[in-house]
Amino acid sequence: MNATLSKYFLYYPTTILNGEYLYKHTENYNNFQYLEKSAAQKITDQHLKNLLIYAGENSSYYKDKLKNLTLLDPLKDFEKIPFLTKQDLIKNIDSIITPMSKKASVKTTGGSTGEPVKLYKNADALARERVATWRSYQWAGIGIGDKQARFWGVPHNLKNSLKARLVDMAANRLRVSAFNLTEESLANYYKKLSAFQPKYLYGYVSVIKAFSEYISTHKLKPIASIISIITTSEVLTEVDREKISGVWGVKVFNEYGCGEVGSIAHECEFGNLHVVSDNLKVEVINSNGEPCSTGEVVVTDYFNYATPLIRYRLGDFATLSDKACQCGRTLPILKGIHGRAYDIITTPSGKSIHPEALIYIFEDIQQNTAAFNQFQIIQTHSDKLSINIIRNKNWNDDLKQKIETQIHTKIDPKFQCEFVFCDVLLREKSGKMRVVKSNIQP
Repeated sequence: MNATLSKYFLYYPTTILNGEYLYKHTENYNNFQYLEKSAAQKITDQHLKNLLIYAGENSSYYKDKLKNLTLLDPLKDFEKIPFLTKQDLIKNIDSIITPMSKKASVKTTGGSTGEPVKLYKNADALARERVATWRSYQWAGIGIGDKQARFWGVPHNLKNSLKARLVDMAANRLRVSAFNLTEESLANYYKKLSAFQPKYLYGYVSVIKAFSEYISTHKLKPIASIISIITTSEVLTEVDREKISGVWGVKVFNEYGCGEVGSIAHECEFGNLHVVSDNLKVEVINSNGEPCSTGEVVVTDYFNYATPLIRYRLGDFATLSDKACQCGRTLPILKGIHGRAYDIITTPSGKSIHPEALIYIFEDIQQNTAAFNQFQIIQTHSDKLSINIIRNKNWNDDLKQKIETQIHTKIDPKFQCEFVFCDVLLREKSGKMRVVKSNIQP
């Protein structure tokens, strides 16, 4: 469908019917990204103050947690407010929500960690989330209504599958299933997308990478209509970025977010991840809960009054930078996402290892040998790694010893390595592929 028709006759009417009035916020959000930091701080302080007052008066959970705040200056003791964990949210959802939840949309998220979270989000919060996201997509040359090829999971049950199709139609997008990546299905996707002519690719790194490798291997022409690629939800290594960009001849933009609050940061044209600071207060804390530059990410959603999320610990680790970006935007910068809590590997000697330390070992071997199609590392015990590999014709069993030696040398000599050769790697229920994950409780 034509982008203009999709934008004005499908997307906007659908959001308006849901009470999401994007037009009310668009100009302010476009201006906010270039505000001087002092002016931006004044605006966000007021947003935070409004949230704290509302939550303290309307959420039984926060009536207790915020009872010692001074209403005239609730920001004064903000850092004394207890953190909210995912377990806290699951356990106390009925006392956290406010009367606004009765007219709010239900969101269920967090399935990739095995801990699904149900919460409510009011229409204005959803509208602001969408506006901030579309503003960021403009950095990649993308606008509302532009055709999208969405590399994502597909709901299993009929009701949710039909709902997904309707949403895809309203968003002018064609979905590529993360659950079906055979040679036959990839050929079919290429045929469909060539006819659909999307302006951009969006979705999981692993699925876009698989599709890109299929095109490269079969020496197919990249689809000329594609001007950019946006990846999300999985770790984007520089090796994968270069591979994907090399196949398509366009820039790859990464985004960072979570289901509970939506977009958190988006890459600009200069490769910096800018925080959506007009919607969220982002803190980085150390293991003692104190502010630091590199540590765990904590967010506060300014506008979700239905389920207030105040100082919500994500279990992700990142570096918050105060440097200026060449793009001229004053939104704060996250230097990088260093790993999610459920992807961090703990060695037998007690060290915490970022997943990329393991990924690099396999990428180096793959660059030299091209011996496997995919790999996955799962920590099954404190001293044991299960290494799942889809081999190809270049594989030889000497590589097992080479991989094990690299792990012992660069990670920990006490790790036992169990190799499992398979035809397909299992994805999470959402469709995500966690290349490195730990089944060990922290």
